[in-house]
Order: sequence, then C-alpha cells, then structure tokens
Amino acid sequence: MIKINLLPYRDERKKEIMLQQLIVGLIPLSITIVVIVFFWWSLKSNITDAETEIARIKHEIKKQEGTIKKIEAFKKKKITLTKKMEIITRLQDGKSGPVHLLDDLAISLPGRLWLTSIKQKEMSLEIAGKSLDNISISNYMINLEKSEYFNDVDLKQIKTETKPGPKGVQLKKFIITCQVVYKLKKTDI
Repeated sequence: MIKINLLPYRDERKKEIMLQQLIVGLIPLSITIVVIVFFWWSLKSNITDAETEIARIKHEIKKQEGTIKKIEAFKKKKITLTKKMEIITRLQDGKSGPVHLLDDLAISLPGRLWLTSIKQKEMSLEIAGKSLDNISISNYMINLEKSEYFNDVDLKQIKTETKPGPKGVQLKKFIITCQVVYKLKKTDI
C-alpha cells in the first residue's frame, strides 16, 4: 500500500494563505500610511508657507511704520498750516474791513447829523452823535442797515438837550448799536 503524507501540504497551504492575508492586510495599511504622510507633509508645507508669509508681512509692517509716522507728522503739519492760513485770511479780511467800515459810516451820514464817538468791542459797535432832528437819525439808521458792513442796527438811546443861548437850539443826542461784518468787496480782490 502506498502512503501519502498530506500534512506538510496542509502546513504549506496554511503558510501561503497566511502570507496572502498578510499581504492583503499590509497593502491597505501601507496605503493608509502613505496617505497620512502625504497629508501631514502637505499641512506642514502649508504651515511653513503661512509662517513665511506672516514673517514677511511683519517685516513689511515694520518697514511701513516709519512711513506711517511721516504721514501722521504731515497730517499734523497740514492741520497747523491750514489753521495758519485761516488766520492769515481772517487778518487780510480784517485789514481792509476797518477802512471800509469807517468809509461806510461817513458815507451814510445825512445832513444835520454828526458823530461824537465810535466804540468797538469785538464785533459790536456803539455810535454816539448829535442831530438837529429825529428824521436825520432815522435816515442814518436806514443808511447803516443798507450797508453790507452793518447788521442789527438798533437805537439804544435818544435824549433832547437844549443849548443855552438866545435861540435855545434843541439837539438830539443819540446812541446807536450795531454788529460789524467784515466782508471783502469785489474791488478788493
């Protein structure tokens, strides 16, 4: 009788099956490891690029801080110069204003009226004078209101005083208040 030993065959078959299962198990595991390593490397590269960009931007910000300081200094100088220019403009406007003011005061004078004093406090003007009648005072106030250099013309006080003498002339003593407006006339420009 012939005897066949099947034991080693089965052992070898088991070894082959185990080897195949091991290979089948290692392939997905190795693919998973490769994918994980690829994503890790990709994220690491993105982080490195972001850190490099942050460092570059920080360096750029430090470079621009000097420029920002210069811009702030220029803004302060601009504000200062603008204020100075406004003051110069006001002074130039105010330079010719009193001349025109006195000119309008003189031109507005009707007959039978004369001025005794003029007082100015800031933009308020007090005009004192004497007149032979009330109509002259009224005409003077109307003339002042027509002027572009006077606003809010108001009669503050009027008194009658009699001059001693044979005829006994009656004079009207008055005080007019108004607001002064300094404007440039077109001929001044």
